[in-house]
Amino acid sequence: MKTTLSRAQVRRRPPETELQDLDDVSPFGLQGLRRDGLKLLKSECINRLAMRLVMWGDRKQIRDEAFAAEIIRQHRDWVDEYEVVHLIEKSLWINGQSDLVMTLTRNPSQIPDSPPPEILKALTRAHTLHPDATVWFGVPLFGEEQTPDGLPIPLTAQQVRDEHDRRIRAAQAHALNYGAVYRSALRAVGLPFVLGHVAKRLWEGGKQSLARLKAYRERIRRDARRRQRARLMQELEYTRYGRCWTEVPEHSTLLGRSAEQGLNAAMFAGRHLVAPAAVSSAATAGFAMAKLIPMLFMPMTIVAADPFLFVELPSEPRKLRHIGHWYWHGPTIGRQKLHLHV
Repeated sequence: MKTTLSRAQVRRRPPETELQDLDDVSPFGLQGLRRDGLKLLKSECINRLAMRLVMWGDRKQIRDEAFAAEIIRQHRDWVDEYEVVHLIEKSLWINGQSDLVMTLTRNPSQIPDSPPPEILKALTRAHTLHPDATVWFGVPLFGEEQTPDGLPIPLTAQQVRDEHDRRIRAAQAHALNYGAVYRSALRAVGLPFVLGHVAKRLWEGGKQSLARLKAYRERIRRDARRRQRARLMQELEYTRYGRCWTEVPEHSTLLGRSAEQGLNAAMFAGRHLVAPAAVSSAATAGFAMAKLIPMLFMPMTIVAADPFLFVELPSEPRKLRHIGHWYWHGPTIGRQKLHLHV
């Protein structure tokens, strides 16, 4: 049963501004407070971070946490982003007055994880009462630890931070221990690219030489046609007038002036000069070498499950009111037991 506090009682209350004067704003009770954001390096990106450390830094920089953080900042797709939600009241088996690490989805178009009808009814009510509010779909993170009843224990923010630092240290140790192997693999990867670049330059030079040779041949053929027409005019003039005054133009090319064999050689080169065989396709084989380096590291098992639904009113930023919390317990789909808190 709700109790109404007098003004004198409110003045004597401790200065907890985040929890004051919220009971009469909405029928949905205050359940959580959004805290800081967290980042966690993906387990499949530890090897990538190790390779970047080897490529871009020396041994001193590899040990520098700021250097690794800068590389991670440039590759945002290497990390998963979470938010810390301070849970005020207990929900199902999760204790209140604790910090949960969650994935928060803003105004989801669909609610995953098979929401029961009670959850959908409460969500419809929230949309009706607060059409301008923001709905958050939050899923806590759990590790391998369990309660005596077999229920998973949520991960704390400090555990996620420690796991993030642990994965970075694993990448640094991997880069320090296998740096020579990485560099050899990178050289092996780069060799086909170098060969391909050389072959490309040779091919481009060959094409340019062929184009110049074709233009040179056209000049020879043009000179030959002009000389042939001039000789025909000389014959006509000599036949008609007994003398000729048309001059036969000289060749404008050295090849045309030197010998007729130059034209045949140019035509033969234009017909039979072909492109060199491509070698850049061998570059893909080098990428597989870097993946053969073992990663002797076992990341923490992290599972996102048992979702919450919150509503955040425009007048209450970062304050989450409770719509529902549910989870399905049991190994067999269709025979699972529903645990619900609305």
